Amino acid sequence: GNSEEQLLQSVIANLNNLINAKKGYGSFVDDFGIRDMNQYSSREQLAAAIMEEVRINIEKFEPRLEFEAISLEESPDTFRIAFKIKCKLRETQKALFMEFNSVFNDFHVRDSQ
Repeated sequence: GNSEEQLLQSVIANLNNLINAKKGYGSFVDDFGIRDMNQYSSREQLAAAIMEEVRINIEKFEPRLEFEAISLEESPDTFRIAFKIKCKLRETQKALFMEFNSVFNDFHVRDSQ
């Protein structure tokens, strides 16, 4: 129903805020956000580090979701790293899509539908 859609949009908005936040900057909550990833030179290392940070943040700061998995997705753009996040929202299985743009260092989360 409409309340489930509103809940999903609220969760997506929270995830966008969470993963776009830089850890240690602007939040009074310890460990909120994604740490600096400039030390990684390879795409594989960067992707692995981001996936781990996203998993930790979802488990810690989004209690309306039950984290199941995160996987790397194919992206036609070499400057984008895309991930698919699987999690449970309430009693319903939902797949969320997260994209990370390594050029602008920003994230976007949306419903996969």
